[in-house]
Amino acid sequence: MTKLLLADDHDLVRETLAEFLRREGAFDTAQADSLEAALKVNAAQGPFGLILLDYTMPGMNALDGVAQMRAQAGCPVAVLSGTAPPDVARRTLRAGAAGFMPKTLAPKPC
Repeated sequence: MTKLLLADDHDLVRETLAEFLRREGAFDTAQADSLEAALKVNAAQGPFGLILLDYTMPGMNALDGVAQMRAQAGCPVAVLSGTAPPDVARRTLRAGAAGFMPKTLAPKPC
């Protein structure tokens, strides 16, 4: 089972996504509600196979948060967002994020 760190400041989004991933049976999911908390969880519970960061949660400061986590993590760091336009997704990927996932995606392929 892959260890995943999911960081999002919206409890409902974070907890629902974490539960979905657990039920799918593929991920052991740790959670954080800010970049600062995510950095602490990574240091205490890592290594993780993947880290997902909400683009607009506290502490992210746009792409600075991605850079901070990538420097510490030693694993792929991807970004979630419910509001970021396509140009933000492109900049995020150019900055080294492993992926960019809109929160509007369907949970399973149709």
